[in-house]
Amino acid sequence: MEPLPRQRRRTTVDEEEPTTTTAIYDVPDDLLWQILLRLDSPLWLVRAACASKPLRRAIITGGRAFLRLAASLHPPVVVGHYHECYVRPTEFVPLSPPPPIDGSRFSLDFLPRHVTNWEVADCHGGLVLLHDYFGSLQGLIICDPLTRRYQGIPHPPEKRPGFSFSLLDGGGDGDGISISNFRVLYRFQRAPHICVFSSTAGGCGEWRFLRQSADHGGDYIGHVAGRIDGSLCLGLATGNVKVLDNASLLPSEVDLPIRIDTSRSLHRSAFTVVHGAGRDPTSPAATWIVHVYGEELEFFRQVRGGEWVLEHSIPKLSEAARGLLGCQERRLEWAVANVIAVGTGIAVLQARDRVGRMWVFSVDMDTKELKVVPDEDYRRTRRTFTYTLPWRQFLRACPC
Repeated sequence: MEPLPRQRRRTTVDEEEPTTTTAIYDVPDDLLWQILLRLDSPLWLVRAACASKPLRRAIITGGRAFLRLAASLHPPVVVGHYHECYVRPTEFVPLSPPPPIDGSRFSLDFLPRHVTNWEVADCHGGLVLLHDYFGSLQGLIICDPLTRRYQGIPHPPEKRPGFSFSLLDGGGDGDGISISNFRVLYRFQRAPHICVFSSTAGGCGEWRFLRQSADHGGDYIGHVAGRIDGSLCLGLATGNVKVLDNASLLPSEVDLPIRIDTSRSLHRSAFTVVHGAGRDPTSPAATWIVHVYGEELEFFRQVRGGEWVLEHSIPKLSEAARGLLGCQERRLEWAVANVIAVGTGIAVLQARDRVGRMWVFSVDMDTKELKVVPDEDYRRTRRTFTYTLPWRQFLRACPC
């Protein structure tokens, strides 16, 4: 007689082997960093830190190195622009659509009343620098709209026609720029003289003249085109671009493959730096330089290794925009075009014809697509200053 097959013993639910579950508390910090690095705004990092202790712990343990890496992988977060207008004081205009933050936080209404008619000189790292256009001896004012703090800066030791002010990162441990750690570059456009103001603890500071060699005497003249890797970028009307090293302030020339013949007319070259997102969440942020010469435009993109390549060109902006304006039957002829604002991967162009009529366009830096912008948004605008959220200062206090 054959033995009966061995019956399998049934197990109850209580006797089954326990299943293991993985919670966010079990995820190592290095994996959380890879997730957090894909967030393209410090606002999302703040919200992540507030929503979960493990995420907050990962951000804190990552420290400055993590925040520097996050900032390098994503373009500066543009929340709006300070508009310098012809007929009214400076006003802050949020982006459209606005970012998820209250735009009224960036109003300058917390400054002393006599400052309302001053002009914005520069915006950098979440700070705004203002000066009196008419040359008052009251000096400068630097403020932080996020914390609504401000302080005065003594007047430079010497003042000449054609001056300009620019904000620079502070000195010390390389912790970027803050209301207590910053520098101001004061340039005389018509003479090779430069002063630098360095803040110190307690809100004090001093001006000093920057020593210049004979080789670099004239390399500090030009308009501010933007910032590349934290260093100030200067554009010259003759068609050259210089970068001032953030630490040493020594200039170096940017090798742009310019194809426009800048010697054949009375136009002047103007350059603007535009930042955008990388190809994917883990690739470095994209950087372009827009060159405008009359109606001609060139778009240069920085590729790996720091090389600049000509990515696109518009030989005549009026011809490229004719279909957008519905002006196929009549000839457009514009005297000059200019970049008056930038966003994340966006440049805003203003063009005027020879009788003063104005058109405004936006250019998508990835696709180079032109779009018409309602001129009501920029009708009274002379120039704009882009305000970006600072990565490091915005996340400085994040206790467990």
